Amino acid sequence: MNQTNDLETPTAEREGKAFATLAAQFALLGYVLIKGDPAIDGQALYYAMRLGTVQPLATLEAATMFLAGVLGTGDGGG
Repeated sequence: MNQTNDLETPTAEREGKAFATLAAQFALLGYVLIKGDPAIDGQALYYAMRLGTVQPLATLEAATMFLAGVLGTGDGGG
């Protein structure tokens, strides 16, 4: 599988799709989910941002847990 095309992978296992879905869920709550640059030493793979705050997240699973925490507060404010 090459880096630009993951069409040979089952849909549920596509990282690009998982990221896009999660980013959309973040957006509905007023957050932005972005990918970091793994080539930069020490940089997190993902970041959740809202109103000038930045939360580094190591994995998509960590991003999902962060989102669950936001949803648990009931106000979308984290």
